[in-house]
Amino acid sequence: MIRKQEPSPMGKRKPGKFQWGIGWRISVGFGIFGLAVGALFLLTRSTLEESQKLSQHIDGVLTPSIQSLEELDRSISETRILIRHWLSVQSGPRDPEKQDLRRLMDVQIPRQLSGMEPLVNAWDPLLRLEFDSLQRDVEYLFLAYAEVIRLLYDFRAYDDPLAMMEAEYYALDGSSIPSYTTSIRNRMDAMSLAQTDALTSSTAEMDELSNRLKLYAGNVALAILILGFMIAWAVTRSIVKPIGELKRALLYLGRGVPLANEVIPTSDEIGEMALAVNRLAAGLNRTRAFSMRVGQGEFDADYEPLSDDDALGHAILKMRDDLESNEQELEGKVQMRTAEVEQQKRRVESLYGDLKDSINYAERIQKAILPSPEDRAKVFEETAVFYRPRDGVSGDFYWFHSVGRVRMFSAIDCTGHGVPGAFMSLIGHNALERVTKVYTQPDRVLEQLNRAACELLRPQGFGQNDGMSTVQDGMDLAMVAVDLEKMELEYSGANCPLYLVRKGMLQELKPDKMAIASFQPGTRSFEMHTIPLVSGDVIFVATDGFPDQFGGPKGKKFMRKRFRELLVRVAPMQPADMESSLADAFNEWKGEEEQVDDVLVVGVRI
Repeated sequence: MIRKQEPSPMGKRKPGKFQWGIGWRISVGFGIFGLAVGALFLLTRSTLEESQKLSQHIDGVLTPSIQSLEELDRSISETRILIRHWLSVQSGPRDPEKQDLRRLMDVQIPRQLSGMEPLVNAWDPLLRLEFDSLQRDVEYLFLAYAEVIRLLYDFRAYDDPLAMMEAEYYALDGSSIPSYTTSIRNRMDAMSLAQTDALTSSTAEMDELSNRLKLYAGNVALAILILGFMIAWAVTRSIVKPIGELKRALLYLGRGVPLANEVIPTSDEIGEMALAVNRLAAGLNRTRAFSMRVGQGEFDADYEPLSDDDALGHAILKMRDDLESNEQELEGKVQMRTAEVEQQKRRVESLYGDLKDSINYAERIQKAILPSPEDRAKVFEETAVFYRPRDGVSGDFYWFHSVGRVRMFSAIDCTGHGVPGAFMSLIGHNALERVTKVYTQPDRVLEQLNRAACELLRPQGFGQNDGMSTVQDGMDLAMVAVDLEKMELEYSGANCPLYLVRKGMLQELKPDKMAIASFQPGTRSFEMHTIPLVSGDVIFVATDGFPDQFGGPKGKKFMRKRFRELLVRVAPMQPADMESSLADAFNEWKGEEEQVDDVLVVGVRI
């Protein structure tokens, strides 16, 4: 309780007598509490580590081993059915069941066996030997299968009685195929039973660890709870109450509220703190009254510091002496700074308006070079374009051109984005228009485009320096030419691949790993890809903006594998639906992330 009281002098400590002070009381009490908590922590951690190791063994070895053995058993059982079909049904090598048997023998079962090797390394040595024997039996079984396949390779071989008799011999009871099949079945049953028993044992051990952890944690936690209540009661009895009085007094002082009554001091360290708080409260009351008078303009008010070392009190006296003169000076500076800020604000608003107008004008110029849907329809009947600049104007642009029976289109990615990228796109578009007046082969177009870009961007050649840094601008693009009469496609790429989707299957044509204007003309050449087309083929070319976009649930890149799957999904759609599906997929992946680059995807259906 806080009440007004005269401070009493502190009693003197007797020399050599130990004082059981606040620090000792807190240290001993909480030291015991800490030891109990530490014991609980060590016990819990030891049990959890053991449980974690056991869980990792179950999830990483036992469960996958059982699943892998079941899958291998199904595959080998399927081979038994298919070899009976091979022996009993007269057919040619293109029989689907025969092709399935070869796929199981040559691909699926060897892949399952090799996939189990990392799991087998964690098995018991006896089981590893059993697995080695299983592999040997599978090899011998497949040798018997191979002999049957050799004897009855084609349709006419079934008409040979000797071949049929020899082939059927392998399937007789007690012969190779039944013998090895029985051995494989027994070995797999033994391994599955061993893994199942180990899983049951490990699960029971996990339950035992869990029960042990509950038992230990429950007993120790109860003891710690009781100990905590005892320590709290002892600390509250001797420490917390006077500290609570000091806390309330300091909260009042911290909020600037003066104390109505002094704090009653005790005979320990807290009592000394109470005396200091009382002196502080009295000094703050005097300081508050003086500050209010100075704030009202009474610069002749008197004030007495708490002591000669009272830095705050002397600072307040100096403030009283300087405040009047500084007030007028500060008012003049504020007015001057306000005028400067207003002037700079008007200038920034003017510059921002000019910059916005320039970007809008650059956007209109860039849109003028892009072919409209009507222009694209004159080249190909069905086209789709998903075009998403990052900053209004873009370094990406698309191009369509028709020369007789040859129809050409391209997706181009110029260095940079925004206004710099837009300037590069204008340069690239102009060079492309000039080059394709003479050349239509994609590889020649790219070589001539590289020559024109180097002459414009690097007039002094490679490896020279005129005092400025070497220009690093260039272009990545995919150039496609389609002969509709021959139904033939020609493609060359500079860092931009081509994707051909035919009946739900995607074929990717790789580009050359070099950009336009990145090498000396005549020193390197671009590769020409020529492939036949069929009606209904869908051709995609794109820049790297879509695969490089960050987003998704983990904020990662879209990546080319996911991009190829998206192209296969949208290829059967109509052009308008294709464009909207690409936009929906991009927006859903990007989410709240910022767009990192210009995005361009061009699709053409033949």
